[in-house]
Amino acid sequence: MPLVWLSCAVAAVLLSLGVTGTLASWTQAVITNDTNTVATAQAVILRESSGAASCLSSAAASNSSTCSTINKYGGTATPLTPGTNQVTTVTFTDIGAAAASSFVLIPGACSQSPAVGSGTPAAPNLCTSGDLTVAISCSPGTTYSSGSAWTDLAYAAAAPGALPASLTHTGAWAAGGSVTCQFTVALIAGAAVSDQGITLSQPLTWTLKQ
Repeated sequence: MPLVWLSCAVAAVLLSLGVTGTLASWTQAVITNDTNTVATAQAVILRESSGAASCLSSAAASNSSTCSTINKYGGTATPLTPGTNQVTTVTFTDIGAAAASSFVLIPGACSQSPAVGSGTPAAPNLCTSGDLTVAISCSPGTTYSSGSAWTDLAYAAAAPGALPASLTHTGAWAAGGSVTCQFTVALIAGAAVSDQGITLSQPLTWTLKQ
């Protein structure tokens, strides 16, 4: 008889635990999400280099920066005389993890000092006269090759003030890939003496698009 009473007591305890939720709960339902992740997209990042000088678009948080250390027109250290030119080679590399689909050059306004019409003899407009010309040519790779030069991002020797509003190369550009552009600035052999002593300036903006 004692065994019967003990068995009944154990059964009562188990029934009580089941109802109160110690062994099971009917008063709440629970789901745990153990995989909750998010990622940021990969970006195109443009590096411009010429000799020891180098600039990165990512130098600014907006991925749009200004590079003042690379002068694509060659600078003023050796002024041009009639019949001479100076050549500058610049390499652009997508150092980001994303590939690009186009590369755009947007020339800014051409300006000069002294101003047109000032001085003796009066200064002509070298931005438009054609006495000073700029030529732009780009080819894929880390060295310039005229044989593989692009035809869509190119400017034959002509006045810098006549550059179109934009020049665009469209085509796949893999992450880590490079393009090298060559700039040739020349003063024609028949330049008039009024072309002397003029400094020309023109900003250039490059945009690599995903």
